[in-house]
Amino acid sequence: MQDLDNQAQKLRQIFLDSATAVPMEDETAANEALEGYQNLQHASDRLFDILIVLENTGQTVGTIRSLANHFFLANVLDRVSEPIAEALNNIAACLPGIIKPDGRKIPSGPVRPGESLSTHVTAFVSTLDHEPAWLEAMLIGRAFAVLKRFPFTNARTKAVADAASRIKRLGYSFSIRSGRYQIRPESIENIVGKIWKNLQRLGCLNALSNIISAALDTQHYAYEQILFGRTYAGGLGDRPPGLPIGLLFNIAVKLPALGSNERHAKSFWNEAVCLARDLVAMLNIEPYSQFAFLGLNAQALEDGLREAAHYDHCFSLRQWHLSFTPQFLTVFFGKSFDADMKQRLGWNIADAIQLAQVLKAHARPDTQVISIPKLVETGLDPGTLKSMLPFFAHREGEPNKNYRSPFGAAGPDVIFKPFILLKGDRVVLPTASVLGPALFEATFAAWKTTKTDQEIACQRGDAAERLAKYLFAKHGFQPSFENAIYDMNGQGTGECDLVFEDDENIILVECKAKALTRGAMTGMQGDALLDFAGGLFASQAQALRHERILRSVGSIHFSDGTRLELRDRQITRLTATLLDHGALQDRWMLRNVYNALLSAQVTCDSGYTKKRQVEEFNTNLRVFQEETRLLEAAGQNINAHPLNAASASVAQLDVLLEKVQSLSEVRRRLSAPTTYSTLNVLLEHFHYQKMHNQGQPT
Repeated sequence: MQDLDNQAQKLRQIFLDSATAVPMEDETAANEALEGYQNLQHASDRLFDILIVLENTGQTVGTIRSLANHFFLANVLDRVSEPIAEALNNIAACLPGIIKPDGRKIPSGPVRPGESLSTHVTAFVSTLDHEPAWLEAMLIGRAFAVLKRFPFTNARTKAVADAASRIKRLGYSFSIRSGRYQIRPESIENIVGKIWKNLQRLGCLNALSNIISAALDTQHYAYEQILFGRTYAGGLGDRPPGLPIGLLFNIAVKLPALGSNERHAKSFWNEAVCLARDLVAMLNIEPYSQFAFLGLNAQALEDGLREAAHYDHCFSLRQWHLSFTPQFLTVFFGKSFDADMKQRLGWNIADAIQLAQVLKAHARPDTQVISIPKLVETGLDPGTLKSMLPFFAHREGEPNKNYRSPFGAAGPDVIFKPFILLKGDRVVLPTASVLGPALFEATFAAWKTTKTDQEIACQRGDAAERLAKYLFAKHGFQPSFENAIYDMNGQGTGECDLVFEDDENIILVECKAKALTRGAMTGMQGDALLDFAGGLFASQAQALRHERILRSVGSIHFSDGTRLELRDRQITRLTATLLDHGALQDRWMLRNVYNALLSAQVTCDSGYTKKRQVEEFNTNLRVFQEETRLLEAAGQNINAHPLNAASASVAQLDVLLEKVQSLSEVRRRLSAPTTYSTLNVLLEHFHYQKMHNQGQPT
């Protein structure tokens, strides 16, 4: 993004030159500056005439808006940049995103009959080197700003700037580069330390109780879990930054159980919340509009995915419905490891399943403290539980002890054990929904200690398919094809993990065991892109080939002699992952980045530790791009491809399949043609079901 900084420097000079040549202090001066134009509309049209070009300059109206945001944020530091932001905002308000192929404006109003939007082209903006045009444009933009024609309206930028102003008043320093504030790692750690000190006055128990209560107050609760999702300002309205539940939770679990000043807990809590909210707001990862990710290009792809994954870490919790955990553990492990684990560890998978069932009886949406004797009373053997505690419980003050920043990939380890062990034989259950995935992680960590990497990968991969098959079978659906391999000469080769079909539907299920890494959760460069590549995208690229063969040939001939025929049925491509990938899992995220993927290619330094994953991503990108080209050549609309994509973790799939009666109903739930832009698979389902139920006759 060095170009943005260079452009900002040039624009600042152009603004200063314009202000020196034509001072403009009030509306009278602004009107005088515009006297050379017939009227305000003529001045607005002039901006189109002098700035819009057919040549691909790499700059669009989006570039101008980004520069306006940059200067609005820079104003917090220098107190002189806001007029530049306002001038650029007024210029951008007069420029279109697309034009006719001959360079003419597209008339405002509804699309005329027979007119195709595909004939429109991107409206590129003249480079800043064309100084006379930009000096005139800046004059018009400055005059419009003084006349308050198009006041600055970016809710996100305003919220980020306000948060930065408060952080600056507290004495923390930062800079701005490429439209984002740059805070030194040590400053971020100092702010997190200040939040910790405030929460330490409450203690771990009170802090966790406040955090979970705040989450329950501000989010929907359904399917035994808190449904975190993106929230937006209404229209172009402003709103304060959201409450970073995830960040506060990751800090609170580090605390001693009891606070040092609980009598004045409210004031310390309020200070911790304000500081956490402002810190995360400054990171500028929170969307304020449903269109935040719409139309990401290849250049912005990595930034967009990293932002989405980091948002989940700061604002939500890793969770699933606790009642699903016994099923998950049973299907994932089976019984073949029980004898060996009992001998080595003193407990086995059956005991872990029983622990999950016992916790289900005690855990609640809010924070609970349960005595170990109480757990024993509900069915656990005291000796077995004693042998399990080192694997399943963090000791007080132990979880996340290295968590000093929301960017610290090694810090958040609370997710790997379900509860915190206190003095006096008591355990903390933060909220029921975080226990399920943590129970699995703890069991898996103990199981894999004597396994090879190949055995571990095989177990995870096979279990993902077993779980997906189990969940469909639970609702009466059996696969027509399973691990079905095909080699259709010039048409391509592949393997269908699971295929479900009826007279109206074909559901192609591709299973992925890859987990979301802590690097992706905490904003590490490249990790979110590679996790997206190895999870949702890799499986969708594979399934796209299955779909293309079905649509172009009419059937897939498998190596065992069986055949899957299209027969004009609806196709749904489902990615089933072992664990939740947050926003990277959401199929509308795939839709938002679809066009970027059609032109993307990823490069990395020769010494990059994940070079093999980059090569695999590029291989899948080539498959995806080629299959899309072939589908388009066969007459398929490119914009339809993302709409029959679906994605869910197996825990989410368990919810989505509840009470379904047919594959048509499965398809409608998996690939509903609407979105609420929450980027949460289950929250989308919650809203969709609510809308559907309200439309039913009573």
